[in-house]
Amino acid sequence: METSVTWIGRLAGSPDGDDWRRLDAAYRPLLLGWAARAGVGGAAEDVVQDVMVAVVERVGEFEHRGPGAFRAWLRGILANHVRRHFARRRATPGVDLDAVADPHSDLGRVWDREHDEYFAARALRAAEGDFAPATWAAFRMQVVDGRGAAAAAAAAGITLNAALLAKSRVLKRLREELRGLTDG
Repeated sequence: METSVTWIGRLAGSPDGDDWRRLDAAYRPLLLGWAARAGVGGAAEDVVQDVMVAVVERVGEFEHRGPGAFRAWLRGILANHVRRHFARRRATPGVDLDAVADPHSDLGRVWDREHDEYFAARALRAAEGDFAPATWAAFRMQVVDGRGAAAAAAAAGITLNAALLAKSRVLKRLREELRGLTDG
């Protein structure tokens, strides 16, 4: 999942409070997890707040250079703030901070996967309450578990057509949930 270029453009151009609140709500939990894994401990909130301030101040400098550019840029800012945190304490970070910022490193790829999983889980949580339990179950069996529509229909106690519609309706709702936040 790629962060929406349109949304980033609004943040860099003429953002409103909703754009900034959405950025904070979308990325703060992910950044807190990454900061904690980097070993900053109880200072994670402070480090992430500094990262968010830097994003606000520097988003106009962001250059979209292809898939994953925003998250790599964001991780680079995080790595720099974690580096400063440890330098002030004359301590060593818990991870290789150059690898954090490098989308081609093993750690960068792991964090990219976590980014995608985080946004997918966030969208799933937001959408689940919009559907009847049988609809949701049929969707999950088909999309998450990889079961065929007929097997999902039988297990959920619905018709084959209803199972196919469940998958389509939930995927449409998930796209709506992610629209404007991610591209694709």
